[in-house]
Amino acid sequence: MLDIGFSEFLVIVVLAILVLGPEKLPDALKDIARFIKKTKKMWRDATSDITKELEMEEMKEELKKYKDELKHLQDETKLPDINTPVDTFGSRDMKDFLKS
Repeated sequence: MLDIGFSEFLVIVVLAILVLGPEKLPDALKDIARFIKKTKKMWRDATSDITKELEMEEMKEELKKYKDELKHLQDETKLPDINTPVDTFGSRDMKDFLKS
């Protein structure tokens, strides 16, 4: 992750002991560990939220595709309106049939 070697790490530890002193160093390390933990959690949450949003967008696009396909099929079949009475629909077809 940070890609530091043992010698760089040793220099950082020695500087931390010199700057903070041996009394404050454990508390400082705990604070740094808490900060890293919170940062990782925030990163995971943000990644999860972005993934969910992208999945929702994909589902919306797929739903729109199915909706358009259904509309196309309805237009293609030209089914009668559901409010049209059955006897009116049947008699119109029968009149057309008898004329031919």
